[in-house]
Amino acid sequence: MTRIFSLLAIAFAFASADTIEASADRLFADENAGRTVLEGSVKIVKGKDILRGDRVTISFTKEREISRFESKGASSFSVTANDGAEYKGEADEIVYLPAEGVYTLKGNARVEDPINKRKIIGEQITFNEITRIARVSGKESAPVRMIFEIKDRNETKP
Repeated sequence: MTRIFSLLAIAFAFASADTIEASADRLFADENAGRTVLEGSVKIVKGKDILRGDRVTISFTKEREISRFESKGASSFSVTANDGAEYKGEADEIVYLPAEGVYTLKGNARVEDPINKRKIIGEQITFNEITRIARVSGKESAPVRMIFEIKDRNETKP
């Protein structure tokens, strides 16, 4: 058991200069395949960023850098971008590609920008945290929804 946790710690250490802390009910690590699977009440924290899910698979490159996070079942995240922007999201499945800065949320997907009071809801949302471009698709029974606030033209500025 100690070997599994040390493998996970080594892999995380090489993935980023920041510390990553992962907790779950169960963990399976396959160093040969470059894959770690966490199951049951999974919570992964890196600085202010948090990823939660029922089952999270972390894939690594041969250089032991994280190439992919895949969270399935009751998945959610909270991230703070380099410029301080905050995003929260949830979906049935979340895939994050750290090198590209791309999140893909599938099934009952929702992303919220609480600072600017904006929400996007759809069946699938792809969001690039680097370019800040989002692509959203819905389905016939549940079209895409975008919710945002605008300032009243008659509002006076201080």
